[in-house]
Amino acid sequence: MSTQYFKNFDIVNYRFGDNEPPVYFNNLTQYVDLVDQIKDNASFYNKYTIVSGERPDTLSYELYESVEHYWTFFLLNDHIRESGWPIADHELGDYAKQRWPHRVTTTQYDFAKLFPVGAIVDGQTSGTTGTIIKRNLDLGQLIIDTVDNNNFGDNELIEYFEEDGSRVTMRLVAETEQYNAVHHYENSNGEYTDIDPHDNATPNGLIPITNHDRLKIRNEQLKEIIVLKPDALTSVTSEFNKLMKTR
Repeated sequence: MSTQYFKNFDIVNYRFGDNEPPVYFNNLTQYVDLVDQIKDNASFYNKYTIVSGERPDTLSYELYESVEHYWTFFLLNDHIRESGWPIADHELGDYAKQRWPHRVTTTQYDFAKLFPVGAIVDGQTSGTTGTIIKRNLDLGQLIIDTVDNNNFGDNELIEYFEEDGSRVTMRLVAETEQYNAVHHYENSNGEYTDIDPHDNATPNGLIPITNHDRLKIRNEQLKEIIVLKPDALTSVTSEFNKLMKTR
């Protein structure tokens, strides 16, 4: 990565850990609001859609014939500064599997006072064993870290033992990979809509949005950015560097 963006940052004494000796490093909190002012002036920028797999440095070269101006994309666009550059489309599947690697079971049973986080559960039919790492009562879901990522079965009875040795069972209605599990439901207007997880049927017209779906939607949003017009680049970056020097 180019260091041109940091060349006008002040140098401060910084400690990268309680037991580490201090070192000289750029003051990353240093900032000027010049680019924030430009965001509201359409005469300075164009709208651009990032192509799948396109990198900040290659886009900088395509627009400005230099890889040095990649940093302008992040200062101009809050969403990619906060969430990061969009992932290449062909990498989304692998990324989703890494981010959501567990199994999700769904039940209509009221387990609010049972099946706590940390409990070890077993599938009576599949023989799958796992540890509950999260519960979503609004959707009737248990997120379970299973041994070797084995799966439970739909309509299977799962069980765990209380501290006093008593056995507790619960029947599932569905089971899936965590990345394919429902995150929420939306109505036809795209609005989050609550459901009754204890009901036998999801209300008609509601659309299930999975974790993978949300990732793809967000990734498409990240592709829509604004970029400095080539004829405005020199004046804006020069003024930015000037202001950084005088802070």
